[in-house]
Amino acid sequence: MKALGMIETRGMVGAIEAVDVACKTADVEVLNRHLVKGGIVTVEIVGDVGAVKVAVEAAAEAVKRLGVYMGSHVIPRPTEEVYNMLEKKEVPTEKVVEEERIVELPEENEVIVEEIVDEVEAKPVVNRRDKTKK
Repeated sequence: MKALGMIETRGMVGAIEAVDVACKTADVEVLNRHLVKGGIVTVEIVGDVGAVKVAVEAAAEAVKRLGVYMGSHVIPRPTEEVYNMLEKKEVPTEKVVEEERIVELPEENEVIVEEIVDEVEAKPVVNRRDKTKK
């Protein structure tokens, strides 16, 4: 069974630094991240016991240098109940990309839009300020 490592920081910058250092130091995988009130962020990593211990120690040292370290802990072989308690959340990278992309209109809507644009362009623009009361 895999080991579970947790690193807690004040703010997202420290959490990102912790994950970066942990993943570069050893063969570990990010399981989850939790945003807690007050700006506290906890990241969870999993992997072989030795790899997780080394990764958490390196990440903790890096976060201490930033001055946002809150705590860290490694559970060598957690029970299944611990893993059941932790929900694995996927990072929404694809969802963010989908929200930013431009949605193309079907062809029948393009015709309607072109007709509306033609009507607007055909109407003369009247500046209401230029009108004087007689």
